[in-house]
Amino acid sequence: MLRRFKLDVIFILGVLLLSSCALPLSAASAPDVDKDFDAAVAKAHSTLNTVRQALVSPKPSYVYIGLKIRIHNASTFEDIWTEPVDYYNGAFTTQMVEGVTVSQGYHPNNLVRVPVEDVIDWMIVEEDGTLIGGYTIRLAYRNMTPEEREEFLRITGYKAETLLEEE
Repeated sequence: MLRRFKLDVIFILGVLLLSSCALPLSAASAPDVDKDFDAAVAKAHSTLNTVRQALVSPKPSYVYIGLKIRIHNASTFEDIWTEPVDYYNGAFTTQMVEGVTVSQGYHPNNLVRVPVEDVIDWMIVEEDGTLIGGYTIRLAYRNMTPEEREEFLRITGYKAETLLEEE
């Protein structure tokens, strides 16, 4: 029951992040948004050892470990949060939390092998609401209105101060 609730929260989080990521053109130009996103992905890649270590020896305070992966076909892509279960030889084995529309075989509960280059972000959530990693989440949070931030924190239970910290 608790696991299903967590998955629902992750799904709601994904929907909220997708709807909140776009900035009005008056607030920022597209190249700046892309540059910030690319920097968040680069930070996630440079710190992937943290999530690999968490898979080997998770702390008792961890309630969720996630990988955001990019799934693509010839014409489009989709970014989605998954639950990693293993890392070996440059790729994660991850369990799908929800299905995707751009490729077959990526259904809920399926295990999928994902090369590191398809990892967009990672996060660890501790029981007190501390977010570790989650660089694209932090980027989205910085671009939310105060009302969106309040709703985001209510839904996720994250500590606001951990979203504004630079790791």
